[in-house]
Amino acid sequence: MKINLFSTLLILLTALSCTPTENENMPTEEEKSTAVTSAFDAIPKSQIMVLGSYHFAQEDHYYELSEANQKEIAKLVNKLAEFKPTKVVIEKEPRLDSVYNALYQKYLVDEQLIDTLPNETYQLGFRLAKKMGHEKIYLFDDKTEFIGSLENFSFEALDEEIAKNEVFVKQHVEVMTKSYAENESTRQSLNLYDAMVSHNSPQHQEWNTQRMHAYEIRAGIQDSWMGPDWLGRWYQRNIRMTSNLLRFNNPGKDRMLIIVGDNHKWTLETLFHSTPDFEVVSSYDLLK
Repeated sequence: MKINLFSTLLILLTALSCTPTENENMPTEEEKSTAVTSAFDAIPKSQIMVLGSYHFAQEDHYYELSEANQKEIAKLVNKLAEFKPTKVVIEKEPRLDSVYNALYQKYLVDEQLIDTLPNETYQLGFRLAKKMGHEKIYLFDDKTEFIGSLENFSFEALDEEIAKNEVFVKQHVEVMTKSYAENESTRQSLNLYDAMVSHNSPQHQEWNTQRMHAYEIRAGIQDSWMGPDWLGRWYQRNIRMTSNLLRFNNPGKDRMLIIVGDNHKWTLETLFHSTPDFEVVSSYDLLK
């Protein structure tokens, strides 16, 4: 008994000697200055997938209504359905909601309605929403105003501003033009499904991102500011699009699939990563 009592006392004394003092438990001044709250983690996150698409019927080498491409589109829709979206969102303004949903209701009872409509809104958006059993589709675009230095904006005027920057033209424009031509040539050799995979690849989206921050941003520096203001307007448009999504998001329960021009993809995903309501799911990983 004496041995056991001594052993017990020794264990207790050892434990007490190892217990941190009150001061040791206190955060350091550095820890205090860098401490942040994780309150945003409590916000329910809806999953969101951005399908970046070329605009159907605008590229001559594809005829989306051909028998071969209809099979490619069906394959694409079936693959997107694996995401199990609760909402399909198209690149149209909310003010047109009644127009497009009236058309969608007609399509639900007559699939042939879109047989002559090649746009991705119908060939992808309508088809996917019906396949998922959705009662309606959702619209989120915003045609942001061209104001201030952009009042008379045109891409021709933008190119003229770029041409004034001779150093940039010599160093970068030729390289950018060549890489664009090579990328397009490669993509045009692909079938429709594989071309869509390419549009959604991280490499293509990085090219889009860097091109806009290398080209447009240099037009009219300390003069008209046309290029930087155009890029600012681009961000503003996509920020408004993100805000429109929040209007009909069902927090933590939605799986939204957005069909949008592929140059929007990098911008929107950047904004979604910064919006605590959303968790981005890769369309590329799904499609490839």
